[in-house]
Amino acid sequence: MNERGNFVKQTLERILHFPIEVVHFVGIGGSSMSGLASILLENHIPVTGSDMQDSLYMHKLKERGAKVFVGHSGDQIPTNASLVVYTAAISKDNPELLQAAQLGIPMMERADFLGVLTRAYPKTVAVAGTHGKTTSSSLIATLLYEGGLDPTVSVGGVVSTFGKNYRVGSGEYFVTEACEYVDSFLKSTHHIGIILNLEHEHVDYFKDLDQVKDSFRRFAEIVPADGFLIVNGDSPDVLDAIDDLDRKVLRTGLEPGNDYQATDIRYDDFGKPTFKVLRKGVFWQEFTLNIPGEHNVRNALAAIACADLCGTDPERMAASLKTFSGAGRRFEHKGTAQGITVVEDYAHHPTEVAVTIQACKNYKANRLIVVFQPHTFSRTYHFFDQLVEALGGADHLIVSDIYSDREKNTYPLQQEDLANAVRDRFSIPSVHLSDFAAMEDAVAELAQPGDFVLIAGAGTINKIIPGILEKLNNKTF
Repeated sequence: MNERGNFVKQTLERILHFPIEVVHFVGIGGSSMSGLASILLENHIPVTGSDMQDSLYMHKLKERGAKVFVGHSGDQIPTNASLVVYTAAISKDNPELLQAAQLGIPMMERADFLGVLTRAYPKTVAVAGTHGKTTSSSLIATLLYEGGLDPTVSVGGVVSTFGKNYRVGSGEYFVTEACEYVDSFLKSTHHIGIILNLEHEHVDYFKDLDQVKDSFRRFAEIVPADGFLIVNGDSPDVLDAIDDLDRKVLRTGLEPGNDYQATDIRYDDFGKPTFKVLRKGVFWQEFTLNIPGEHNVRNALAAIACADLCGTDPERMAASLKTFSGAGRRFEHKGTAQGITVVEDYAHHPTEVAVTIQACKNYKANRLIVVFQPHTFSRTYHFFDQLVEALGGADHLIVSDIYSDREKNTYPLQQEDLANAVRDRFSIPSVHLSDFAAMEDAVAELAQPGDFVLIAGAGTINKIIPGILEKLNNKTF
């Protein structure tokens, strides 16, 4: 075991007050859980786990030496397990949790375990915000890695720089997403805290914007006196949340007065921006991104500020950003078939949908065809009008059934309501389809050379992409 691996194991044992032999993950196939499990594996800590569905993450874990199972059963818990880690989506009557309780094995929710892991690194960088966490975390990880700081990384998507959703380094930095849902990010111990933006979101937990602000303030208060906060200086809500907070703060944004300000933004034919950065009001460096949209200029500013704070050379940053191709499911180019471009994005909140559609509009294309999967009944109901407004930027719209893996529909909401409302308000072709195969057929029939197809949503809608590309390639024009 290398020096860092020994340190991680010893730190976990010191914090938890018991020896770590085997860690079992219930829900191991998720993007965050699989990354955490992989970090332990590369630190030579044995891992087992289970998930209800097989996945690429599961196969990768097997290749790395984990023993994983499809489906949940009490007999899958190793008798020598030191700890069981489970996701928030796992019910308390899960057979593996019941078995762990019977065996007296300590159990810990994912956010708590991530919080423990952040304490194993002296300079954790925690990236918070309603939107953009995965992309910004991936950007920071890339800049620190290519700047020679050798970070450990755990993010919610595949980072193009590494080809996976995690990285184990020997340096003192640990870069991770800090999710606000159920206040998970308050379990983190971070030296640098980043707040990208702040909106009322996760309405099944946060009752209003004031509660969200209160949570983000408590996240900011975790930063120690010798640490730093990097915040969106263009957001009145973010600034309100940290008002009068006694911490070192760096502000980023497009408006004058920010410590890092992007100016002179221009886009190429593929919607990719070039911009100048003023540091403390003085020209500092020009950057070109390989990912599109103004929202990614803002994400990049936070990453640039963080990397500069950590001592990375600006010219090195510029070279890294020019080649960084994004994170998985974040404006990810999935293929071009007969002149038709297909892109996938994780957008599910109306703000995310709006900025993603705007990024598509910066791309030189004939028409924008959007396939959207609403995510959770509560979000669709509470943000219905905002979703309608955001989706109105499409030229053609296909809306799937609402994806909701954690709640039932207790709202006066029908599956076809969103598509009907967009059609009525904007007079654009807009349909609701429940069947994935029917969606593939609809896109293949509609799309023409020069069109741009956006597949958007945080659920399972990406499953239609291979079928769409196959049918487009087989189409005769």
